[in-house]
Amino acid sequence: MRFLGVKANKKSLSNMVYWDLKEKILKNILLPGDKLIEMEIASKLDVSRTPVREALKKLEKDGLVTSFPRKSFIVSKISVKEAKNLYIVRKSLEPLCVELLAEKGLTDKTKYFEEVNEDLRIAIENGEEELSQNLIIEWNMALVKSLNNEILIEIMTMINKRLYRFGNFIFRDKKNYNRHYDNLQRIYKLIEEKKPKEARKASERTIEIIYEMFEEQADYRMFRK
Repeated sequence: MRFLGVKANKKSLSNMVYWDLKEKILKNILLPGDKLIEMEIASKLDVSRTPVREALKKLEKDGLVTSFPRKSFIVSKISVKEAKNLYIVRKSLEPLCVELLAEKGLTDKTKYFEEVNEDLRIAIENGEEELSQNLIIEWNMALVKSLNNEILIEIMTMINKRLYRFGNFIFRDKKNYNRHYDNLQRIYKLIEEKKPKEARKASERTIEIIYEMFEEQADYRMFRK
C-alpha cells in the first residue's frame, strides 16, 4: 500500500509539472524555441527530475515540446501549416453557425451567448487581457452552443482548443486584440438584427483577418513550415 502511495504521489507531481509547463507554453510565457532544462525546472518547482522528465514526454506527445539527443527539450515551434489548415476548417464552419443563428436572431436559446458577449465587453473595457482571451474563445463556443447541434459543438471545440496557442500569440499585439473584438461586435449586431447573409460575410472576413494577423508576426524563428 505504501508503494502505491509513492506511485500516486509521483504521478501527482508529474501532472503538476505538466500543467504548469503547458499553461506557460499556451500563454507564450515560454516561447517557441526556448530550451527546457530538467534541472532548472525541477529547482523552480521544488521537485525531482523524474516528474519533470515524465511531464516533458507527455508534452512532446501533445506536440508542444520537441526532444533532441541527450534528452534535451525545447518548446515546439508553431506550425504554419497546422494554423492554415485549422483556419480553413474554421472558415467553413463558423460562418455557417453565424448565418444559422442570425436567421432567428437573439432568442431564449441565446441567453448564454448574450451574457458572454457582455462579459467580454466589460473585460475589454477594464483591460483584463487574460480574461478577455478566454472570453473570446468562449464567445465562439457560446455562439455554436446556441444552435444546439452536437456535431458542430464537438468539431468547433476541437478546433478552438487547437487554435488557443495561435490566438495567444496573435493577441500579444494589443492592436490585434482590439480589432478582433470590434469584428466580433459587428457580427453580434448583425445576428441581433437578423441579417444572416451579412453576418456570414462578416464572420468569413473576421477569420481571414485573424489569419492575416498570424502571418504578419515578425519573428519567423518561432515558426516551422
